[in-house]
Amino acid sequence: MRKWWIVIAYINILIIGLIKKDYILNWLQNSDSSWLPGMFFFSVLIASIPFLPFTLFAGLMGVKFGAIIGLLINWFGILSASLIYFFLSRYYFRDYFTAFLIRYRGIKKFQSLFEENAFIAILFGRMIAIIPPQVINIYCGASEIRFRYFFMATAIGMLPPMFLLAYSGEQIFSSGHNLLLGVISYLFFLVCLILFYKLWFNNKLQQSNE
Repeated sequence: MRKWWIVIAYINILIIGLIKKDYILNWLQNSDSSWLPGMFFFSVLIASIPFLPFTLFAGLMGVKFGAIIGLLINWFGILSASLIYFFLSRYYFRDYFTAFLIRYRGIKKFQSLFEENAFIAILFGRMIAIIPPQVINIYCGASEIRFRYFFMATAIGMLPPMFLLAYSGEQIFSSGHNLLLGVISYLFFLVCLILFYKLWFNNKLQQSNE
C-alpha cells in the first residue's frame, strides 16, 4: 500500500508539473532572489518527507540559482533533515524506529562497520548511497554512534552528490557538453570510491571474522 501511495504521489506531482509547465519555466528563468530564503525552508521540508522527489527539487535549485547557491540549498536541506531524523530516533521515537530497522535486513551486514568505524562507514554511505539515507539517519540515532561522527560524516559526504545535482540543473539548459563532462567526471569519482570502499569493507569483514 505504501508503494502505491508513493506512485500516486509521483503521478500527481507529474500532472501538476505538466499543468503548470509554463509558470514553472517562467519562475525558473526569473532571477528574482526573493524566493531564496523560502527555498532553504522547502529544501528541509522536501528532504524530510521520504516520498517527495528531493532529487528533482535539487536539480531545479541548480537551474534557478546556479551550482553554488543550489549546492548550499540542497546541502542545507538534506543535512537538516538528517539531523531531524537522528534526534527523533534517539530521543523521541526510539522504539518505533528500532522496529523499523529490524524490518530492514540489509543494515545487519553493515552493523559492525558502523560500530567500529562510524565516521568512515557513514561517509561512504552518504557518497555512494549504498544504504537509503533515512535508514542511516535512523540507525545512527537509535544506536550509540556519537553525534559528532554522524554530523561531520554527513556534512562532508553529502557535498559531492548535492553539488552534482545543482551543477546538472545549472548546465542542463545552457551547456550539454559541460553537463556530460560533469556527469562523466562524477561517475569516474564514484567508481573509484566504490572500488576503494569494497577493498576497505572486505578488509574490515576479514578482521572482524578473525
